[in-house]
Amino acid sequence: MNAIAQRTQSDPAHFLKIANDGAGLSTHEQLWRWLQGDVQHWLQHEVMLIGWGDFRTGDLQYDIVSSLPGMRSHDWTTSGIAPIISYFRDCWAAAQHQPTQLEASVCADLVRGAGEGAAPDALRTMKTALVHGIRRSRGGSERVFVALSRSDDLAPNAAMSLKLLLPFMDTALRQMPPAPVRAAPCSRIDMRHRNAARIPVLSERERQIMVWVAMGKTNPEIGMILDISEFTVKNHMKSIFSKLDVTNRAQAVAKLERMHAHA
Repeated sequence: MNAIAQRTQSDPAHFLKIANDGAGLSTHEQLWRWLQGDVQHWLQHEVMLIGWGDFRTGDLQYDIVSSLPGMRSHDWTTSGIAPIISYFRDCWAAAQHQPTQLEASVCADLVRGAGEGAAPDALRTMKTALVHGIRRSRGGSERVFVALSRSDDLAPNAAMSLKLLLPFMDTALRQMPPAPVRAAPCSRIDMRHRNAARIPVLSERERQIMVWVAMGKTNPEIGMILDISEFTVKNHMKSIFSKLDVTNRAQAVAKLERMHAHA
């Protein structure tokens, strides 16, 4: 029996209190207080990123819950949160839809091309991400939860804690509208955007594929992770090669790295 299960049985009243409080949440403030209260004893984190919708089409909604200054939903733009949520969703899929722990330092790289102010600066202080979600329903919707922490060393049973607590967070979020994210500024165009305008822009799906190509994944593996056919992956790769004016995967990865370095 694992430690979380032992703890639940040894202190059922505490767990039932958390469950009961979670089931009664109806506002974002209540969700925030719940996550910052007793939940922290089970799942210590500074930021909870939540994204849901159809990850295949990019039709998504988001919520960010945190006590850190500058780390609430209205402090983000869609272009800042979308690549982060999509990346962690893909990692969760690659882990066979089981809770998975990852380095959070990748977040800064994922929002690099989103523009100045797209994501809070405090994001760079996150070191660990714990990811779990609810698999696709008949309507194509998935819901992904990412607990970000400044700690390098999470509790041994943090993944199981997230798995146990996730249904209560999901129930609460279904009863409230998503918190609004901030619209991207239209008047500020920095040098990165000028550079990007001079190079072929990859679609969100192509960007996702290239993340996994850079990790050495094959077309069949990428298809399984992104829930698309191998044939579709091949077609995307052809488009990527054409846009980047390269002939193979290694050249594509190298060219994108150079573009990012000079952006």
